Amino acid sequence: MATYAENTTALDEIRQRIGQNQSRLTQAETIVTQAEGDLEALVTQYATIIADIDAKAIANPDNAAWQHAKAEKDLLAAEFVALKATATAKKNALAGA
Repeated sequence: MATYAENTTALDEIRQRIGQNQSRLTQAETIVTQAEGDLEALVTQYATIIADIDAKAIANPDNAAWQHAKAEKDLLAAEFVALKATATAKKNALAGA
């Protein structure tokens, strides 16, 4: 059996590790919140370019370069939507932690 001193030392170690992991969760929440905010900023920052690519692809259906740009934009948009949903879900999960 452990002595009283050994047990209290173990309790101190547990308290310290809980604190360290709480700090990690707080840092993770901050990082996820920053990522979500940066993703939201992309929408505003690149809205004009996205609209321009779409308009030029529609106006030039036989232009391979514009069609390629639109296809690439569409892939990035799908990736963005998935990543944004992931960031929001993780932020919400961490906020409840």
